[in-house]
Amino acid sequence: MRADTVPSSSTWIAPERFTPAEDEGGLNVGALFKTLQRKWWIIAGMTAVSMGLAAARVLTEKPIYNGTFEILVKAQSTETEVISNVPETITSQDQDAVNKDLLKILTGPAVLQPVIEGIKERYPNYCPATPANSESSDSLEFSYDPCYQILVSRLRVNQFGKGSDIIRVTLQDPDPQTVQVVLNLVSQAYLTYSLESKQADIRRAMEFVEQKLPDLTNKVESLQDELQSLRLDYNIIDPDSRGSQLSGQVNTFSKQQLDLEIELEQNRATYESLRGQLGAGQEQASSAALEANPRYQSLLNSLLQLDTQIAEASTLYLDGSPDMEILKEQRENLLVLLEEQGEQSQRDLLNQMRALEAREQSLNQTLQGLSSDVDELSGISREYVDIQRELGIATENLNQFLAKQAALEIDSAQREIPWEIVTPTTKPRAQSISLTQDLIIGGVLGLLLGSVLALLLDKSTGVLYLEKDIQRTMQLPILGKIPTPQTTIPTVLDPAKALQLANGDVKKGATDHGSSVIIDDPFMEAFRSLYTNLRLSSSDQPLKSVVVSSIMDKEGKSVAAIHLAEAAALLGQRVLLVDTNLRDPKIHSYLKLPNDAGLTDLALSDANELTKSTFLHEPIDGLKVLCAGTKGHDAGHILTTKRVQKLIQQLKPRFDLVVFDSPSLLGQSDAYLVAEQVDGMLIVARPGQLKQNLLDQAMDQLRIANVNVFGVAIRES
Repeated sequence: MRADTVPSSSTWIAPERFTPAEDEGGLNVGALFKTLQRKWWIIAGMTAVSMGLAAARVLTEKPIYNGTFEILVKAQSTETEVISNVPETITSQDQDAVNKDLLKILTGPAVLQPVIEGIKERYPNYCPATPANSESSDSLEFSYDPCYQILVSRLRVNQFGKGSDIIRVTLQDPDPQTVQVVLNLVSQAYLTYSLESKQADIRRAMEFVEQKLPDLTNKVESLQDELQSLRLDYNIIDPDSRGSQLSGQVNTFSKQQLDLEIELEQNRATYESLRGQLGAGQEQASSAALEANPRYQSLLNSLLQLDTQIAEASTLYLDGSPDMEILKEQRENLLVLLEEQGEQSQRDLLNQMRALEAREQSLNQTLQGLSSDVDELSGISREYVDIQRELGIATENLNQFLAKQAALEIDSAQREIPWEIVTPTTKPRAQSISLTQDLIIGGVLGLLLGSVLALLLDKSTGVLYLEKDIQRTMQLPILGKIPTPQTTIPTVLDPAKALQLANGDVKKGATDHGSSVIIDDPFMEAFRSLYTNLRLSSSDQPLKSVVVSSIMDKEGKSVAAIHLAEAAALLGQRVLLVDTNLRDPKIHSYLKLPNDAGLTDLALSDANELTKSTFLHEPIDGLKVLCAGTKGHDAGHILTTKRVQKLIQQLKPRFDLVVFDSPSLLGQSDAYLVAEQVDGMLIVARPGQLKQNLLDQAMDQLRIANVNVFGVAIRES
């Protein structure tokens, strides 16, 4: 590569020029569908094989007979019923009769051992012969019996429905008579198991009752002794009646105390009132205590009469007269007597108050004693109630256990089977085998297996089928997508035939070199877009030369080089197409041009002879073609000669664009030698043919050679 045309820093695609899009992740349904479409023959083959095997299985398989019977299972054992009725125990009453444990037990060795013995007795050839010691009654050894294993594999024990107490038992076997006999043996074994289980429950329940009875009896007697000691210690029969008696007494004495306090307050008020009145004078005293004193009232009346006499005598006598003096002396004597009676009344009231206070103190003492008795009785009553409650519970438990003991003794003497056959063993019926259903299942299975196999094979080949896989590996931009051409190469470059074969409109336009035909064709439009993207990718300097190569042969690089040069010529550029694939030249064959004079011949002659018609051909206006030339020369040696290098440098100034068609990148160095002399390389890749390992190898070589790669042109299949 020329140092004056391409800076060393741009010899490889820089990160700022192109950053591949990150995968969004998730399942790519489109890519998966395309992969399955590519490997359709694998999927179809697997589907056919699977459906064939399914059909063969249906046609060759012996019929299997099914038989069933249904049995009703009671929900609760005798032992559980006994324990759940005891108040001291907490047992859930909502127990399912059928659970996983029961179903496991019904298919266990302990229950099915009589069935196996009956089968061996009736059908000696039902199962393989076993050693003599394998018929031991030990359930662990019995579980390894081949006959037991065969029976369990054919026997199905399931609950009839969710929450149902009915168990459905199904048996499959090629012999219908065997189905009938074995199911009868199984039903009899289940009924026997239910009876034995019931009897075992009764025995365990009786052991439980007999174990509990002594403790309950001792507890009842102990509580009775405590109750008797409590009554004797406190001299009571019933705390409630004693409490009622104390309550009545407290109420009576409390009422008396209240009345006494009222009477005492009244006497105190009367005493104080009497003292105040007597201090003011005997004549004005009117206390209730004085009114209750008849002598005081008699003296008071005598005083009033004497005052009346003195008033009458004062009208007749003088104050100093003997008669007046006598009357006044009598009055003084009455006052002295009144005063003595008043004091006597005070003493009487004081004595009454003292008596009432003494009585009040006695009532208080009595009430305090009653209050102590009440407090003591409350503790006694609580203890009495606790003992009575415990005694009642213990007595009830004892009575229930005694009743259960009697009931269990009766049940143990009975032999009634607790379970019941609801539906007897049905007549064995052949299991219907649906050919259509098996074919559908086989087809679906074949599709799945074929799809998985197709994906694995597709992954193992290492072929890249998706554009994004190629782009992610190469770390290069996709400059264009080349569709499949609708016409052959020569007719596209032949204006006369192109006008006849083009599907779109035909436009004529003037160029610097005359007239040319531009066909509105998606194929040519893809190359015009590719040429435009190439020019934009070389924006730092004008695009003058490009070498077109591919990773592998037969990826369409020569076709891409031809149409890229054609697209540039049709856009008015002076273009030279050079075939540098000296080992296997293709340009002259595609364009139907003579190859008797070309690059190899020109390299051995004077470069000035390039203008001769024997070297350059012009299939359309603006496009010159330099074929590879005659063979018989060492391509690697010719491309490294200074004459060829000088020739390439002389060609570029004479044209607007020089397109070099080079060999593929793997297995030979020709493309790298040409790339050193041009502005950059365009790689043509074809999904579905390119392999991952070859692509990685080519990219490593490009990095080592420091080749400037513009991008990738994707060739659609």
